[in-house]
Amino acid sequence: MSKTPVSHPLSQAIYEGVLERPPWKTLLKRLEGYMQVSSATLVLRRPRRSDPGVTVYLYSDANENALEDFRNRGSADSPFAELPVKKVFTLADRVSSTEINSLEFCDYLRTYGVSDLIGFDVYDKQSHIRLRLRLVRIGDVSGFSQRDRTRLESIVPLMDNALKLYGAYAYNNFFTEFYDELLGSMDIASVIVNARLEVLSENQQARQVLAAKDGVFLRRNEFRCCSTTDQRRLQDACSALLNPEVNKNDRQALSIVIEREAVKSKWDVHVRRVSTKNFIFDEGGPEFVLLLQGPVRSSVPSQARLIDVFGVTPAEAKLIIHLVDSMTLTAAAKTLGISRNTARAQLASIFSKTGVNRQAQLVKLVSETFAAHWQ
Repeated sequence: MSKTPVSHPLSQAIYEGVLERPPWKTLLKRLEGYMQVSSATLVLRRPRRSDPGVTVYLYSDANENALEDFRNRGSADSPFAELPVKKVFTLADRVSSTEINSLEFCDYLRTYGVSDLIGFDVYDKQSHIRLRLRLVRIGDVSGFSQRDRTRLESIVPLMDNALKLYGAYAYNNFFTEFYDELLGSMDIASVIVNARLEVLSENQQARQVLAAKDGVFLRRNEFRCCSTTDQRRLQDACSALLNPEVNKNDRQALSIVIEREAVKSKWDVHVRRVSTKNFIFDEGGPEFVLLLQGPVRSSVPSQARLIDVFGVTPAEAKLIIHLVDSMTLTAAAKTLGISRNTARAQLASIFSKTGVNRQAQLVKLVSETFAAHWQ
């Protein structure tokens, strides 16, 4: 009859360390006692001159000079800079006593009284993160024994699994933060909702928009539009994306507009399906990302986009930009440094190319054309 495996005394610190900041700080402290060492150091990614990696360390003497020196030159020619993965090594395994005397790394060891090193590397292919764990004994103490090696080998598979978790977490966390920061810099509100339009997540811009109740708001944690017409439009868009009978081309996104109340403008709303092909969610899981940007005129298309879409000249594109930004023809001409007659001639040419015959129609055409830029 097989015995139930006994959990490792460090397993909790190893797996909880994935979410610590810095990661595995508690584990390193525990390792000092578990392995009877003076210092425990962990580096994520291979250290290079341009990228020394994320270094987490504990040092009983709190020798800041040693830590800084380690980052700057300690690994320059170190036989411990990178180890074959999933195997424990001591210093003697990597270099002979004769060879080490020719290395700059030897001077580093002597400077700080290092008597022996032991450690291992694990590598996550998915995230390309290498974890280097190093333990140091300092002063007149015995080197690492076979018992020490066996004790450290016992955590290698645990750290290998933990690094995979950390890689996935760090990757997803990085892109979540990057995504929110990017949308924030573009003044875009982002809301993740389920099929019932219950809000599961939102960025800072979205929280401000919903709190202001400027065309949209929260009601019992449901995303709602102030206008019943807009609410119906939003629900229809979501239903269309979910209904294979309607969505025959398997579209992943639709764009709508929602009336605002605080200003005479509209929210340009992009409704996109959440990709779930690699995930399984219970009922009520994420279905849509709603992206809100506005007012529309705050996102005046660039000169290049106007030229590309409408075939206007650069000068005509500049005039369109000012007109869409609510300037009169006279004010736009003055800003551009041209006469009103020249502006009128350019406007007539624009009318011919866009198929409209009034300035208000032109502004409406441009706004509506680029309000659909999400697609």
